[in-house]
Amino acid sequence: MTGVDDSEFQKEFRNLKSLRHDNIVELVGFCNEAEEVVAEFEGNQVVALKMHTALCLEYVSNGSLQKHISDENTGLNWHIRYKIIKGICVGLKYLHEGLEFSVWHLDLKPDNILLDQNMEPKIADFGLSRLLGDEKTRKTMSAVGTCGYWPPEYLNHQIITKEFDIFSLGVIITKIMTGREGYTSIADMRPGKFVKHVHNNWRNKLCKILRPASLEVYCNQVKRCIEIALECLKPNRQERPTIQYIVSNLEETETVIGDISLHIEQFNNDGESTLHSESNVTSGHSSGGGEASSSTYFDTPTAKAVPFQLLESMTDGFSEERIIGKGEFTRVYKGVYENGQVIAVKRYHSSRRLNDNEFENEIQYLMKVHHPNIIQLVGYCMHTEHQLIEYEGKMVFAEIQNKVLCLEYCSNGSLDQHLSDISYGLDWLTRYRIIKGTCEGLRQLHERSSPIIHMDLNPSNIFLGECMVPKIGDFALARVLEDEYSIQTIRMIGTRGYMPPEFIDKQVISIKSDIYSLGVVIIEIMTGKKYHAYFELSIQELIENVHENWRKRLRATFDDTSGEGYCQQVKKCIKLALSCVEPERLKRPSIGEIIDMLNETETFIHELTLKDKSELLDVHPVELYFPFEPKKATSCSLRLNNKGSDRVAFMVMAKTQKMYSTKLPFCSVVPPGCSYTIAVTIRKQNQQLPSAISEFFTVQSVAVGDHDLKHVDEDSASVVYGNFFKKAEEMNSDELQEMTLPVCWDLPAEGTESEPNQSRIEIIATLDSQQVSSVEVHPSQPWIMTTHHGGSLRVWDYQTMATLQSFQVTDEPVHAAKFIEREKWIIAGDGNGCIHVYSYEEKEPTSFDAHDSGITSLAVHPTQTVVLSFSHDDHLIKLWDWEKDWECTRTFQGHTNRVTQITFNPNGADSFTSVSRDGKVKIWSVHSDGSSPITFDGDDQGLLCVDYFTRRNRQHLITGCMDGTAKIWDLEMDILEGCVHKLEGHEGRVTAVNLHPELPLLITGSLDGTVRLWDSTTYKLENIIGFNLGAVYGFGFIKGLRRLVVGCHQGIAMMEIPSP
Repeated sequence: MTGVDDSEFQKEFRNLKSLRHDNIVELVGFCNEAEEVVAEFEGNQVVALKMHTALCLEYVSNGSLQKHISDENTGLNWHIRYKIIKGICVGLKYLHEGLEFSVWHLDLKPDNILLDQNMEPKIADFGLSRLLGDEKTRKTMSAVGTCGYWPPEYLNHQIITKEFDIFSLGVIITKIMTGREGYTSIADMRPGKFVKHVHNNWRNKLCKILRPASLEVYCNQVKRCIEIALECLKPNRQERPTIQYIVSNLEETETVIGDISLHIEQFNNDGESTLHSESNVTSGHSSGGGEASSSTYFDTPTAKAVPFQLLESMTDGFSEERIIGKGEFTRVYKGVYENGQVIAVKRYHSSRRLNDNEFENEIQYLMKVHHPNIIQLVGYCMHTEHQLIEYEGKMVFAEIQNKVLCLEYCSNGSLDQHLSDISYGLDWLTRYRIIKGTCEGLRQLHERSSPIIHMDLNPSNIFLGECMVPKIGDFALARVLEDEYSIQTIRMIGTRGYMPPEFIDKQVISIKSDIYSLGVVIIEIMTGKKYHAYFELSIQELIENVHENWRKRLRATFDDTSGEGYCQQVKKCIKLALSCVEPERLKRPSIGEIIDMLNETETFIHELTLKDKSELLDVHPVELYFPFEPKKATSCSLRLNNKGSDRVAFMVMAKTQKMYSTKLPFCSVVPPGCSYTIAVTIRKQNQQLPSAISEFFTVQSVAVGDHDLKHVDEDSASVVYGNFFKKAEEMNSDELQEMTLPVCWDLPAEGTESEPNQSRIEIIATLDSQQVSSVEVHPSQPWIMTTHHGGSLRVWDYQTMATLQSFQVTDEPVHAAKFIEREKWIIAGDGNGCIHVYSYEEKEPTSFDAHDSGITSLAVHPTQTVVLSFSHDDHLIKLWDWEKDWECTRTFQGHTNRVTQITFNPNGADSFTSVSRDGKVKIWSVHSDGSSPITFDGDDQGLLCVDYFTRRNRQHLITGCMDGTAKIWDLEMDILEGCVHKLEGHEGRVTAVNLHPELPLLITGSLDGTVRLWDSTTYKLENIIGFNLGAVYGFGFIKGLRRLVVGCHQGIAMMEIPSP
């Protein structure tokens, strides 16, 4: 008998019977009966059981979504399409996050989405779905889903995760918005171009039925939806958004639409616009709530009373480890519900009586206000318990009041944790979004019929959610202003430094009190400094100071046109902030005027950008200069800046390629907002080349999509890129750009200014027998030390790049050597397992057997007289004390594969970290017996390197992985929950990772031959450097200089790190 087998029927029945949600098709009954029938079997009449299986589902009158898919010009109007998109997302959120165990559908497609009489979508067909507990990933050998909706990781490796559904969702959203034909055009366009194409198509349709006031907000909603769809379709599943992120972003677009006026335009089913009053518009409404289950306790539109016992459970009994914030009278805890949902639990001190009703105040105001830039109240608790205490020598029962607020959890903490100097930290766009969002939240408070004055606006009360969206919190001191313009109080409230003069002098409060606080906050966001630090400057001096400092950073990030626009925005913002802190409150602007002025800056930048079509890459220098040094190869750096939003492929070619030792043509891709620095080296010349020689370089560039030119083999790169550029040229693409750079042999003309951001590079190539395996910089002398595969150790003077000393340690490769400055020693480990100790003055070393196989790394304790070592094969880490005549005082064991690096903790040198090819990270105590370290999984494929660094006063680890990523671990969080960030982009194993000791930069090197510089605060990729010297094995840093030393397979390189 053919058809669906009983197991699949049982599976869909089990999955459906527990689901209750408006956007999930409802099971109303089932049939699973057996009937005895006479059948023929092998020539005989036998009695057989015939199974009757059926599911009874709610009737959905408009059929499947598949019947309604069409392009932008026909079919459903935008309002209905958006309603379907939102409903599918809310239904999927219920499956992924609203149940005790997540359900992954695994066959999302238009055929399995049904539409009821109101065109409300309902997800159906759960025959292939999986019920997941603690697992995050599964592998399967059986086929699931439908071709065309499969993500790459399933196609290639049969991996299924919840991101499987997210990818399918991206396909569906794209088809809903563009039709079947529109979806197929994704492959032919870059992401930015596709977004623009869809956006323009819908704008052309919407402008025929909407008034200008509504057109822009709906067009922005269209744009955000197609951007979300493309994010869902990212090939790397870890880059796809969560369903919570998607729903939150959709709700933000609804809030903007709901705020555009008291009356807004909506659509009827014929596509015409109609007017609805504000009372009919629900900001942030989540379509379809279904029956509230225990796993969605806090997902309700209004705050609810929460049992105190539940809050105790969620915070581990209000433990110190769960504290994420402290106030004068409160503690804020991270609360985790049983389904993983996280909230912030704010508990008022039970020992203090709240004379001014702060607790009731905060509940009252937070329940009144709903806005994306106001912290959301999700629950509250007032719990009284009786405790027996001693009072005046007697035991009495006392009433203890527990007052608790449950607030939405903001993953990025409070704004005060992110304030920094202009030269590092948050970029301007993020700072501006925080300023604008804070103003929008304050507007929601001030422009009510009865305005709410916050009275304590400061960075510690502004919280940052996903994507750094600001949310105003802490309404304990807020006041309602009825008919009066101002009120007086006899109580000092607020935070020193943010209180206006009229309140300090006369205790007068008004909505202009908040405006003063806002001005101080904006100044701190823009400068990272307290407002009073600028009291000695005049207003004009302050404006010029801030403007000029931001101009330097913006010019390094944006093209000239956009950079100038953002510089003007900076100037406008600092002027606005200073107008907010006017001593006379009546001279301060209203919040509406402030937002209007901010909107003007955005319009100015938009119009400026439209007028200018900038180059894909800014190229520096525009003329390459190779200084002549007899019988010495010289190098020049070529920097390509991509200040746009697309990936840009480039190919660098020389007229006479045989003149250069650099492998040409040089091809790669520059990510958005990043630079690529190439070291171009000319071969040794016996005499100065005549200036008459006409030599030049050509740089070709073209914008490419997210999927283009990835994982290109190094040996075939020039052919692959050459064919790609040739095809672009044949298509007469106006996006293909070309630039010619002359080569100069003479000295630059006297007085000629050097190119901005020019990086000086020194390169010393080595012979095959002297391939570099490690590099070390002396902490006080101008020395670089390198070890080599031929068994030698060399010390160089980095000022002249001349060899000072050379030791032939052994005939085997030498992988590790360190300076011990306080003893004036060099310590090296050889390929036979011996450690050799050299004095600076003497060449004869002290040597001893340390391991049974070659030593691969050494670490010197910063203050104690001990050294750590490990080798290729024994998986052991040994501690040697030179004061005890190099006695091995401890042995640490636990790794099951080759240990690849060890490093002492700079903040607590009694501990060290090791990583191994077994994929484990282990943190050991120097004084332990060598067992039971803290251990966690770093990467299944193995780890190669590790370093400590501090970010926002919290200690982190960075590990280099064999899968080509570098992972970030927050040591003050539960590391078993996984890494907090991944640095991705290398095409080969990450072999070296370090924090720059003086700059806020993380530096990674790889077998792919590139070095990458990342902002250690934001993790943004700033620069890629290609030295053309093969695999990168180590870094060194020169104290007090921006100079980086890089040890590569085929030589060493030294370069100036470009200024931001």
